[in-house]
Amino acid sequence: MEVVEGLAQFQFLPSVSLELSRGFLRQIADSDPHAEHVVIWDQAGFHPRPGDVALPPRIHLLPLPPYSPELNPVEGLWDQTQDVTCNQHFVDLDQLEKALTRALRPFWETPARVLSLVHHWLHTQANATA
Repeated sequence: MEVVEGLAQFQFLPSVSLELSRGFLRQIADSDPHAEHVVIWDQAGFHPRPGDVALPPRIHLLPLPPYSPELNPVEGLWDQTQDVTCNQHFVDLDQLEKALTRALRPFWETPARVLSLVHHWLHTQANATA
C-alpha cells in the first residue's frame, strides 16, 4: 500500500519465504524505477531486514517494533480479506485466489480504499516536505 496516493500492489505467492519477500520488493522497485521506496513492515522471519545485501536498489526498509500490529496499515487489509475467506472451504487454490481477488480488487481500483487503512499520522508524514 502506498501512503501518499493510495496505490496498492499485490502478489499471489504459493508460500512465504525470504526469497519470495525479496521478489515482492523487486516488484515494488520495478513499479517506479526512479523512486525511492520506503517499505514499512513487521519483522516476520520471512521479511528481509534493513541492510540485506539482496535488497533491490531504492528499497529502504523501516521495520515496525515487535508485537505492534496496531501500527501496521496492512493489518486492516487482512481483516477485510479474512471476512471473505474465513470458515470457507476452497476446492483448490484457484478458488481461493478468485475469492482473494474479489476482496482485494477494490483496493487496487480505488486509492481512497487504501488510504482509509493508512493512519492519519503516517499519511501526514509521507506528505511532509523537508
